[in-house]
Amino acid sequence: MKKNKFFLIFILIVYNINSFAYDGDKDKPIFLESDSAKWDEASQKSTYRGNVMVTQGSMLLTGNLLIVLSRDNEIYKMVITGEKSTYRQKTDSGKIINGEAKKIQYFVNQSKIIFLDKAILTQANNIVKSNRIIYKTDSENIIAGDNKGKSRVKMTLEPQKNDE
Repeated sequence: MKKNKFFLIFILIVYNINSFAYDGDKDKPIFLESDSAKWDEASQKSTYRGNVMVTQGSMLLTGNLLIVLSRDNEIYKMVITGEKSTYRQKTDSGKIINGEAKKIQYFVNQSKIIFLDKAILTQANNIVKSNRIIYKTDSENIIAGDNKGKSRVKMTLEPQKNDE
């Protein structure tokens, strides 16, 4: 019975996680690895511990602890934590986005990723650092810092090079 429930949650992840992936990755299978996994039927929460790795097409998400939250058997949020949790994905425009933070939150239906605590987001040589970075995957927009000014934002922007 427990194996069937674990398999069911894995299938739910495969079919419901697609809404946060880029168009090129949406139809690809999802692979999830961890040292242990637990599904709580009542709360519709699954927990994956130890060397967590989630891949789908070009997307790679790593950390120490992954919590997947569902409503009506549909995933709406994933939270991965660790001393250095990471995110990597190729965008629709062909750019590679790399992110890291102690906590990464995916809001699946909102195409939004929030990097919290020692957050860094890079694309080529451009770097954004802050304690809070919001990345909108559908528009590739970045919002860093907070409205209260408690989180400084540091950016390094490389000029485009002209081919001569």
